[in-house]
Amino acid sequence: MGGYDVKNLPSNLQPIAFLVGKWRSEHGGKAVFPTIPVFTYGEELDFSLTDEKQSGVPALNYTAFAWGINEKNELHSEYGFVTVRPGSRDVALNTVMNNGFVTVEEGKVEGRNIRFRLQDIGRISFSRDLPVHDVIRHWTLLDSDTLEARLEMETLTHGLQEHTFIRYKKIYP
Repeated sequence: MGGYDVKNLPSNLQPIAFLVGKWRSEHGGKAVFPTIPVFTYGEELDFSLTDEKQSGVPALNYTAFAWGINEKNELHSEYGFVTVRPGSRDVALNTVMNNGFVTVEEGKVEGRNIRFRLQDIGRISFSRDLPVHDVIRHWTLLDSDTLEARLEMETLTHGLQEHTFIRYKKIYP
């Protein structure tokens, strides 16, 4: 099982060390898109070290769980890995989501800011969501305890525009 001790972080992951930990926003998320009603949500992110015995490219484990603020019902979840190409600031995120999507996103780490762009996407044949054509995801560390996330999305019927915005507070470690 992974941990949160950045002293054990493989050298290729040093540029994203600032992500390690649990981040939570009880109700600060906002989702907008022409095909849905605007709503607010809570979400928790977890970035932890993978098992050091794991083979393959060293990566951070990544999970995200979002819930509705009224009924506390689960809205969305993602599981995946974040890695950095050794000797570079090139970063990659791969996810599998409960809405039937699987993504590969790549980008750059610049200081305490990461910008990913969709490289590839797969989906189950019976997903109810519109086909997604593009995604830009931004993670920015605003201060040692505040992480901001923005996601822009383009679908079959709507051009690239902001879909979600949220600010998290670090809750662990």
